[in-house]
Amino acid sequence: MARLGWYLARLRAMSPAEIGHRLAEAGRKRRWRRRPVGWDAAPPGAEGPLPGFPDLRAGLAAAADVPAVRESLERVRQRRLRFLGRDWPPAFLEVPGEASGFWLHDPVTGGRWPGAEASSFRVDVRSTSDAPGPDGTLGDVKYVWEPSRLQLLHPLAAALAAGEAWAGPAAAGLLRSWAEANPPYGGVHWVSGIELAMRLVSVALLAAAAGPEGLEPADRALVRQVAAAHAHHLAAFPSLHSSANNHRVAEGLGLLVAGLLLPERGASWEGEGRAILEAEAERQILPDGVGAEQSPTYQAFTMEMLALAALLARGAGRPLAAGIGDRLARGAAFLLALMDEAGHVPAIGDDDEGRVLAQPPDREPRYVASVTAAVAGLTGRPDLLPPDRDLHLRDAVFGTRGARRPAALPEGLRVFPEGGYSAARERVAGRSVHVVLDHGPLGYLALAAHGHADALALWLGIDGQPVLIDAGTYLYHSGRARRTALRESPAHNTLSIAGASQSVASAGFSWSSRADAALTAQEPGRFWSVTGAHAGYARRFGARHVRRLSRTPEGLAIADRLEGAPRPLPVEVRFLLHPDLAVAQRDGEVMVAGADGPLCRFVPPSGFGTALLRNGEPGAVHSARFGHLAPAQAVVLTGRLAAEPALTRIVVLPDR
Repeated sequence: MARLGWYLARLRAMSPAEIGHRLAEAGRKRRWRRRPVGWDAAPPGAEGPLPGFPDLRAGLAAAADVPAVRESLERVRQRRLRFLGRDWPPAFLEVPGEASGFWLHDPVTGGRWPGAEASSFRVDVRSTSDAPGPDGTLGDVKYVWEPSRLQLLHPLAAALAAGEAWAGPAAAGLLRSWAEANPPYGGVHWVSGIELAMRLVSVALLAAAAGPEGLEPADRALVRQVAAAHAHHLAAFPSLHSSANNHRVAEGLGLLVAGLLLPERGASWEGEGRAILEAEAERQILPDGVGAEQSPTYQAFTMEMLALAALLARGAGRPLAAGIGDRLARGAAFLLALMDEAGHVPAIGDDDEGRVLAQPPDREPRYVASVTAAVAGLTGRPDLLPPDRDLHLRDAVFGTRGARRPAALPEGLRVFPEGGYSAARERVAGRSVHVVLDHGPLGYLALAAHGHADALALWLGIDGQPVLIDAGTYLYHSGRARRTALRESPAHNTLSIAGASQSVASAGFSWSSRADAALTAQEPGRFWSVTGAHAGYARRFGARHVRRLSRTPEGLAIADRLEGAPRPLPVEVRFLLHPDLAVAQRDGEVMVAGADGPLCRFVPPSGFGTALLRNGEPGAVHSARFGHLAPAQAVVLTGRLAAEPALTRIVVLPDR
């Protein structure tokens, strides 16, 4: 039933043109299912020297002594392999003939995903579970896909480029192991184009680190076989229409990489990849710099793909269009506006912890900051460097190791009208206050696949301590009811009428109704204000939610009203607070304190009741990492509301 629901939700989002495309694609898949599973014979000359990537090789060599890269290498040597918070059995990589046990292992249920025995077009990746069970279902497919991105090769490539002799055989052995267990086009690892594209990046890093003749002839032939098989699949099954989100950028990167690895065969792949990347950069990073998918981490992922493509194309002497650099710079400027002085951004929308350049186990808490640094290095713009970040392999590749921001992040209000965000950085009561308001669309294209129903939501930090946080993602295909709950508006820092969601989820990556907010007014100055509105409740309740956020001498004020409401309606104004904070009610107000003392107090609207939710109660949980749920705290203000505004004040308390 879950699978049927998914298909029905997708069908509702499709245009007639997309339905025609899907029918043609289904016919193509039927034909491919009849192909024998296995690697094509290596063509004549496949064992010859590989293309050189001298700039990339130099960057990888410079990463070899980055502490996090050394830690990653040590884990690889010791076979302590962990992905998305789950451990993998290392023995499978050490026993001849058991490689598939590693690459197809499901860490949630202990089961095994389909491999070469099944056509990839028959593998069901949606009927999954978030816990072991007797029904034979497997865990979220993201887990099994993660190691098969072959990002274990990234730190090995750094060591190999730096001349560490042991790393070459280790890296080539991993590639051979994966290829043995996963011939084209069978099993779970040939289902998704974005997975194929990330794998091609890993193979390119190995080739760059080894140099033209650094691998054994048979391994050079395997690199070519892997690249060709992946490119054929990417070219045959493009993500178009409602699916043309970050997956399309990944496919462009994958085809470009394949074309660079196979110059004697891949000129058309390189050209197709370049065309995709140049077009999608304009579509997926809006003119004001906001990522169209309404998720800062997905925006960073898209920007990292574009930045790496630009770096590779420039190194090959065939640079991408200059417009890509411009969009990357605008995107970095927007992400900096979302960033606090510690380099953190709000966890808006989906986040699956995907990375283009990685050093497993790699759950970077400041990934967005690292990508903005990469863009600063690529474009030669030190003003785009973040205020802080974690040193990463990415810094060495993009030439920003040791680079520091020349000045503090600017204070004041920034409004991004096309993407739909306002962000302000202010000094209040001697403290640094950072606030973000969402007044934009639900997400990108008809599916809005990675957006959440967070119209007019707020995120707040004080002195680098997150105060108002996002509920997060949890899981994708296996999250089911929990994923829906974390996506809909009662889980966010906004207003809901009678417990309803502005946008209603119909499946894990689609919606049956959507609320797209818009900026309706803004007032500049020291005591600025921004106003946004959405009509997500209009059909059900006859009202339009309008929220005005303003700077006050003591902090912030939030004025909510229901424009056009036929009568006062029951509403909840929710605020999800970081679990590390101390929260208490006092004289009708809510006091919030951090480790060093009081931070702020919430003053509810006149006539509203106040409730505190704690310890994982419904509405008081969050997912800080993929696959992980933890208790949070929530302040819930309840009352009745119509056209007269209800004013909530956030008073920032002085630092003692």
